[in-house]
Amino acid sequence: MDMNEKNVEEKVEESRPELPDTREGRLVKALIEKAPYAEGSVRRERRVEFRVSVERIHEFLELASETFEMLMQISVVDWIKEGEFELVYQLWSVSESVHAFVRTRIPRENAKLPTVMDVWPVAETYEREAHEFFGIIFEGNPRLGPFILEEREYKKHPLRKDFNMLGHVKAIYGEDFDRYDESKTNYVI
Repeated sequence: MDMNEKNVEEKVEESRPELPDTREGRLVKALIEKAPYAEGSVRRERRVEFRVSVERIHEFLELASETFEMLMQISVVDWIKEGEFELVYQLWSVSESVHAFVRTRIPRENAKLPTVMDVWPVAETYEREAHEFFGIIFEGNPRLGPFILEEREYKKHPLRKDFNMLGHVKAIYGEDFDRYDESKTNYVI
């Protein structure tokens, strides 16, 4: 390790917030020592949070699976103004009774990241849902196809913030299907 790498590493260490001397703090510290590229914090008792770049998310989740045995959910937040999706992997440690949130961001356009089915097989369901509703591609998941939505809706990704729900409904059911009167103030149905 040359002098520049050492100085950068020391600056990263200095900028990290102090972790409490609790079970949660020790869990975060242990994981951050194995994965110094991630940011970790304690949100409150039994809740921890990590931020990881998309390039290292699979590697980090493999490390995290040693402590956090269960993948509970993968949720997606559409930050349309920033042009990004934020994926939140919610993990549970059965042995420690701690809930972890692992966050990563990816661009909305051509949204891709690796599958974690090899780490937690249950990820298949959550990845299929995120693919169908947001258009995110999980490379390595062989079952990314129609799942919940009908065939005519499959490529529309209805949970994106820029999805035109009223236009979609009118295209399927016609102009007569409008839930508002002409003034757009009162529900008709």
